Amino acid sequence: MPIKRPGAKRRVKMHIKVGDTVYIMSGRDRESRLTPEELERLNPEEYKREVDRRPGRRGRVLRVLPDKQRVVVEGVNMLIKHSRPRGRASRATQLQAGRTEQPGAMSIANVMVVCPRCDRPTRVRRGAVESRVVRICRRCGETVDAIK
Repeated sequence: MPIKRPGAKRRVKMHIKVGDTVYIMSGRDRESRLTPEELERLNPEEYKREVDRRPGRRGRVLRVLPDKQRVVVEGVNMLIKHSRPRGRASRATQLQAGRTEQPGAMSIANVMVVCPRCDRPTRVRRGAVESRVVRICRRCGETVDAIK
């Protein structure tokens, strides 16, 4: 039996890779899923039901941080970074100053892989196809990974 050392990181299997399209399952964008007319006419119970039925946000994975169990998704969790001008006095070599937006990392538990065939968020299982281990959609059985 292996001895657990203090501070030792455990290896986590990641089901998400760079370039995958993912569905974001959390966030405060619930109101943006409904039109203003729908917001006015729904009572609180119908509102929650309608919002949960509407599709959420999707994005492409830019980076995976397995040691922190986080992913960076394009266009989601945008952070504003303030920067000062640096470099030489000439304008051509000076870096852009001011406010820039960049995507921040979010927990991997808040995203699901979108199947390219059925176009719905799904859990994936692993299976062998043409002597390679690939990710397979649990809904339709199609491979999520491209087989080269």
